[in-house]
Amino acid sequence: MSDAWVKLVLVGTNHRHAPVTLRERMARDDHGRAVVDRLIDNDQVAEAVGLATCNRCELYMVGTDVAALREAATARLAELAGRPAGEIEGLLYVHEGQAAAGHLFEVASGLDSMVPGESQILAQIRDAHADALDAGSTGAVTNRLFSAALEAGKHARHATAIGEGGASIASVAADLVRERLGDLAGVRVLVVGAGRTAALVATQLRARGAAITIVNRDRGRAGALAARVGGRSAGLDALAELLAGADVVVAATSAPGFLICPGDVADGRRRVLIDLAVPRDVNPAVGELPGQTLVDVDGLEQTVQRNIRLRVAEADRVRELVDRHAEAFWAWLCGLEAVPAITSLRALAEQIRTSELDRARDKWEGLTEHDRERLDLLTRGMLQKLLHRPTVRLKQAAAEDGFAAYADAVADLFGLDRAER
Repeated sequence: MSDAWVKLVLVGTNHRHAPVTLRERMARDDHGRAVVDRLIDNDQVAEAVGLATCNRCELYMVGTDVAALREAATARLAELAGRPAGEIEGLLYVHEGQAAAGHLFEVASGLDSMVPGESQILAQIRDAHADALDAGSTGAVTNRLFSAALEAGKHARHATAIGEGGASIASVAADLVRERLGDLAGVRVLVVGAGRTAALVATQLRARGAAITIVNRDRGRAGALAARVGGRSAGLDALAELLAGADVVVAATSAPGFLICPGDVADGRRRVLIDLAVPRDVNPAVGELPGQTLVDVDGLEQTVQRNIRLRVAEADRVRELVDRHAEAFWAWLCGLEAVPAITSLRALAEQIRTSELDRARDKWEGLTEHDRERLDLLTRGMLQKLLHRPTVRLKQAAAEDGFAAYADAVADLFGLDRAER
């Protein structure tokens, strides 16, 4: 592709590259919207979409200068992390072009998730795109990219078994509790939070026979979730009292600091605490107390690996499917570079056709208006057929390294204005 053509660049980090202590700094309540803030004021960034979840923080950008895009993204991610750019560069990955698109399609299909095939990521991608649309930072390329990614993700789940067998953080957390405690009938579970993750975990544990209590700062949301799962509810002011009687604690809020500290659970009661929040809800020192088993998001990796081994065959099938979607998107993107040359060529041909018809119009005696319309349609059809093959070939050449030479050859052969093209 020519040097002046738009470039698609991805800069980000995920659970394989950065620890939860760094990722939780990048997480915000408005997720992707916060990530693209300030980037849209950068002249080098034509389009930007930020994807921020508990497992990743990524920036998808469009511009003409790859180095400038990379620098802008690194600076923004460093700002979110509260670290100098030099400290986080080694934790970031950078992909360009088809590799950037392919990465997003792998994310959408669940191949890049901590739990392969988990379904929440599709909603997160959809929300990230919607946030960027609201921020006014998207454009033709990123709109097409994220729509195609959602298609790829849905296709992967319908055509393969990548989404089967408890492929979600919630189900993995529930399986972990059952693995540690055995039969969950009558086990008292305290769920701190009433968001999507909290609801999923509560539903999973209730289905396994546990008694659920929902605690949330908003009593109304706690009550609504408790009604859905057949449990009790309380406000956050009752947290300390309810902790004393809980066998299992699942924390999944968006609180900016620790909600549960060593002094809150120093009674010696045996508990399993699962902290799914980023930033974390439970002080890591809790895990050092006698009888307290604490697992955070990164600590679920062992259980996740077991699922990964079960899904290796499906992952290979999904990767083939994702590659086809990425190639289709890349062909579309490369085809955009051919559009100006094709448009100029068709405009020139149409100008010649209409001018020749106008020049000969007065020389044809006895032509009715109907005859003139038929003549116009005839010459228009001939022109379409004549230009069809070169149009297709130019689009094909756009996906190859030598497109610039084709474009220049077309300009020379037909006398097209390069500046306008």
